[in-house]
Amino acid sequence: MKVLKWIPFLLPLVLQGQVTRSNDSFGDSRQINSISSVDSSLFQRQQNSFLEEDDLLLFGFDPFEETLHSNIGSLRIPIWWKPKNHLNLKIGDRLIETSARKTIYAPFFKENFPHTKIIYAPTFVEGQKLHVIHQRPYKFGSVMIDYDRVVSEGYLIHEKNKSSQFSVYGNFKHPKISYTTEWRIHAFKNETNWNGGITDDELFLSNSVSNWQLFPIKWANLNSISKRKGIDWKHSYRYSEPTEIEYELNVSRDSLFYNDLHDDVLIFPVHTDSSSTHIRVFTNTNHTLRWKHKLDRDKKMMLGLGYQNFDSDASDINQFNIYTSLSSLSRENEISFTFGRTTNKRSNYRVDYLQNVKLIGVNHEFRLGIEKKLPNWMMQNSYNPQGPNSFVSDFPESSSNRFLEWNMKLGSNLHLQHAYYNIRDYHYYNASAVLKTSEKTIQIFQSRLKHKLHYKKWNWTGEVGYQNCSSAEIPMVEFLAHQKIYWEGNILKKATLTQLGTRIRYKSAHPGMTYSPFIGDYLVNPSNETDASHQFDLFANFQIKTLKVHLTYLHFNALGQGNQYILKPYPMTKPVFKMSLIWNFYD
Repeated sequence: MKVLKWIPFLLPLVLQGQVTRSNDSFGDSRQINSISSVDSSLFQRQQNSFLEEDDLLLFGFDPFEETLHSNIGSLRIPIWWKPKNHLNLKIGDRLIETSARKTIYAPFFKENFPHTKIIYAPTFVEGQKLHVIHQRPYKFGSVMIDYDRVVSEGYLIHEKNKSSQFSVYGNFKHPKISYTTEWRIHAFKNETNWNGGITDDELFLSNSVSNWQLFPIKWANLNSISKRKGIDWKHSYRYSEPTEIEYELNVSRDSLFYNDLHDDVLIFPVHTDSSSTHIRVFTNTNHTLRWKHKLDRDKKMMLGLGYQNFDSDASDINQFNIYTSLSSLSRENEISFTFGRTTNKRSNYRVDYLQNVKLIGVNHEFRLGIEKKLPNWMMQNSYNPQGPNSFVSDFPESSSNRFLEWNMKLGSNLHLQHAYYNIRDYHYYNASAVLKTSEKTIQIFQSRLKHKLHYKKWNWTGEVGYQNCSSAEIPMVEFLAHQKIYWEGNILKKATLTQLGTRIRYKSAHPGMTYSPFIGDYLVNPSNETDASHQFDLFANFQIKTLKVHLTYLHFNALGQGNQYILKPYPMTKPVFKMSLIWNFYD
């Protein structure tokens, strides 16, 4: 049942909410409580106003850092390279990594009324997205429920996709002692009917250039189900003014089911004709103990110990971690060190130094560091092309990354970021889905500009990025931009706040890659090299008391232009009109 069918049931709630409440921002569900006010009317005005996070919540992804193959609910293509900032052992499946939310706890909700937010957005062409967030205060804490559901029809990467996430957050402060507990129970499920994979775009576009979305793709299907269930629980106790002890437990279980593998030559070079079903199950348990201490009014330090058990159907790995950091408020710097060692005597670590400096009225932030990372589970257990179900005998070497990041804040409306990465022994899959280790050092340079310009009722916001990589083993675009120009003001006798404008997205040529669901990662594939693409959208947003209506005409420039690709052979969506809604209720 598609989410669109749920709207009639929600409509009475919407109408009632508009009558009982007066006007006006909201944030991403992870930031929804970041601003709490004694004045409840101020909180409501903030929750109902237009914010930059509206697009993130409606799209379901960051339009600058990553884009989609075909629609919301399908896999994401990262186009802005970032190093990892933790040492935990990981599965490596991109679908779970990008869909399951990171460990985060909802801040205390301090208002004296419950708050509900309902977000509805149609996905590209055929699909619906419903997101509901409800938070409620209690005497010594608060609770938040977060439910996100997507049902979408695919194009070529998959035929149909169903995705759902459900999380319950809670927190509690003891009224007499300095004890705080925060927890999250979360579940994620994704069901996908994958297309086996066509790499020749001329083939599927033949005889269907004008209506390529109708092209039949009913062969060589792979059905997959991805699940995650987990609990995060953090306890904090301050036994003296300068000292606090924190214990955190994270437990998750991931299950990957693949069906109809009888003809998967297009998915993986190794035939699995002898088996039509493949199952992977992972259990991940993390224990972390942190000791936080204020040395004086200026300096703070942290010391932590961690233990991780990563259990899979093929192996059981234990890792011990050490964390420590020292920061100074007056000198505006921090140094941190993390180290992890597995029971099979393999180590990884990260050391970085952060320094803030103010020069000529400009705030500069420098981060210098080095990290050594173990490959994820799927890379450590990569299939050998010499035969089915044969594993490599030796684990690949750990990769190392030396990096320098430089952020400049030129006031509140201009932010410039630079980064340089020097990577050795980088692990990747080649065009034959065989794991390889880079023989040369890879260098990446990135520069990014975020801006907000305002003149009377006109606004211009957006981001521009440039990145250069010395090796095709990390495929990335060189130039990308996401810009939004709009007019904002009141219409209809100042009763409705309105935004009228255009959104522009541009991406330069991409070297090419292909996603393989069986290994849960991207392959380097030069045959899928994609030319530069751009997309123009027209939008009109209206705020009517506690309701925000987002009307968008997507990709209108395609009306007079040929096919463009997000990543070959996956075309960009045809021009389509969408209406998305965001409701706030305070009853």
